[in-house]
Amino acid sequence: MLFMKYNASFFGCHEAYFLILKELKGERFALDAIRRVMKRNLSKAYTSSGFIKGDPKSFAKVVSKRDASVGLVVKFPVVSESKIVYQFHTDPFPGLKGHVAAEKLDATYMKFKVDFLLGKGWSYQTTKHLWKGDKYTEHIIKKK
Repeated sequence: MLFMKYNASFFGCHEAYFLILKELKGERFALDAIRRVMKRNLSKAYTSSGFIKGDPKSFAKVVSKRDASVGLVVKFPVVSESKIVYQFHTDPFPGLKGHVAAEKLDATYMKFKVDFLLGKGWSYQTTKHLWKGDKYTEHIIKKK
């Protein structure tokens, strides 16, 4: 099954600090903390990967590699000059379902990935989500 590769302890740590910070300081504070951690960790990983900013193929390559390194199964069924379809077949944060809205949590890493790797001329929209009963979470990334 796809979930067997999932790195539960890695993501469980993120879930734990999110829930603790939410309890102590509120949801906005907890979301900001996870966003900052994601930005710091992902920027180091992506910078060392040699990506080409603004290149959709480079985006798919480095994101696939990084996601696989933490046990996520992702697919990119569409990668063109103006559109990327990014699918998560593994839920990185199953323990947070019911504790935070999916779109708020996804924004803690998706906005950074799109801005950092592609640039401000790109945006994303989530069209499907595991938390809503879909078979996978799907982000459609488009050039503005």
